[in-house]
Amino acid sequence: MPNTVQVIVESQKERLILESVFKNLGADTVFSQDLNDALAIFERARPRAVFIADGEATPAEIQIRELLRIAPFLPIVVLLKKRDSSRAVAYMKLGAFDCAQSPWTEEEIRPLYKKALNISGTTLRLDTDQIERFAKRKTALFLAGSAITLIFGFVSGWFYGFNKYNREIPPPSIIELPYSHPSGLAFEKGRVMVSDWYNQAIYRHDLKDFRITGVTSFPDTVPVGLADGSDNIWVAAAGGTMERRMKNEKLTLISKTKYGPKPPAGACYDGLYIWLAYAEGNKISKRLANDELTELRSFTYPGKNLTAIACDPRFLWVTDEGLKSLIKLSPDDPETILSKAEIPQWASKSMKITALGARDGKIWFASEDKGKGWLFNVTEPR
Repeated sequence: MPNTVQVIVESQKERLILESVFKNLGADTVFSQDLNDALAIFERARPRAVFIADGEATPAEIQIRELLRIAPFLPIVVLLKKRDSSRAVAYMKLGAFDCAQSPWTEEEIRPLYKKALNISGTTLRLDTDQIERFAKRKTALFLAGSAITLIFGFVSGWFYGFNKYNREIPPPSIIELPYSHPSGLAFEKGRVMVSDWYNQAIYRHDLKDFRITGVTSFPDTVPVGLADGSDNIWVAAAGGTMERRMKNEKLTLISKTKYGPKPPAGACYDGLYIWLAYAEGNKISKRLANDELTELRSFTYPGKNLTAIACDPRFLWVTDEGLKSLIKLSPDDPETILSKAEIPQWASKSMKITALGARDGKIWFASEDKGKGWLFNVTEPR
């Protein structure tokens, strides 16, 4: 089995250092610039261990979690850019196999490399003679018992398979996010996008199992809200700017508009207008979806404490922290409450709803609670 290791590092300078180190160790090294690149080539590379650099655009915590989703027993070694034992312990609690301290020298990495490959080998290799002996015993037992179990196995297996695989298995309704400060929700085909203001990034989650399928980082933008369009999204940023971006993997910037001095608590697009919600003063702003985001009218929300907003062509939806409820409003008259629904997941006194989205008859919520990020949905209340 080749000694293939995957190394995730952005810096070309650091890559050259590690390339030299692993070459001297006799490793067959596959380099990736980020988590997206690593996940794309993971199946082809089949690494026996992964080394990830700390302090990258995609935090090491997220890289560890996503790699362990697809390969639970894969040794993951974090390459620390600064010597920090407490940070190393934190990474190992998350599932990292070990951590290499700075500077990244051959002497520092060699024992971790050998240990990682030894662990990988014990989980993947079996002794050849043991396999042959086991195969002979298995064949004899199989021939003796197959005639008895064939009919029973076929019938019971058919019913089990029919019941298990011929019904739609719904996705989980609530998950813990691998980041702690969600700030916006948007959708694209088969995926939900969640922004995190602290990491300055947008994460794409598969709607079937919520695994991360992509991460786009914004070093110059702090996303505080997302407005979902059919072909593009609007990213509300701290500082009162709105960025219109393409729905491609890089979320390419189309335009940027300065619309006000303060960031909103949330943003949404109903197919015709952009709606911005402000916690201060419980204000809702209706705007044209042009490059100037021309304001048509400002409304005062009649509830207690507006925290997030979502919309579709029929209704506006807002969360009210004071009422602990999801509120339905009419786009024609947002100053009148149409209905109020309590949200069971909001029973936690420490939970804060930070983003809202409406999609296919469900209302989606992103929230913070006790230092963790959460994503859940409920059926649209009537």
